[in-house]
Amino acid sequence: MQISRKSEYAIHSLIILAFHYGEEMSVDELAEMQDISLTYLAKVMQKLSKAGFVESSKGFKGGYRLALPPQDISLAQVVALFEKEDQFYQCMDKERDCKMGKNCIIHRVFHKAYQGMIAELEKIRIADLLFGFKAN
Repeated sequence: MQISRKSEYAIHSLIILAFHYGEEMSVDELAEMQDISLTYLAKVMQKLSKAGFVESSKGFKGGYRLALPPQDISLAQVVALFEKEDQFYQCMDKERDCKMGKNCIIHRVFHKAYQGMIAELEKIRIADLLFGFKAN
């Protein structure tokens, strides 16, 4: 199982904003610190804003800051925003309209694995990740 770049960029951005808690940072700054595409990150930040994890302000000096304390944001919340359970397992017979669906043992195994991953990620908060983070 592998998380998407969107989840990875979201988590990294939230860690950076947590490290600079209370400050506003532009998407340019966030993209530069991560050496990633500004356009792609802007879409990620918009989704984080709509979900209430960050606040945005417009204008020349606009940017993003955390809308919640870092200890109130779990990795599970962020991953669930960008990753859907059905992305972790897609029936190989999807083109043939697989009839087994939720009754399939393989679906049940991957559902349980996904739920286990989410349960573990719920224990980890953005604040927990600050210890190992070093600002550039």
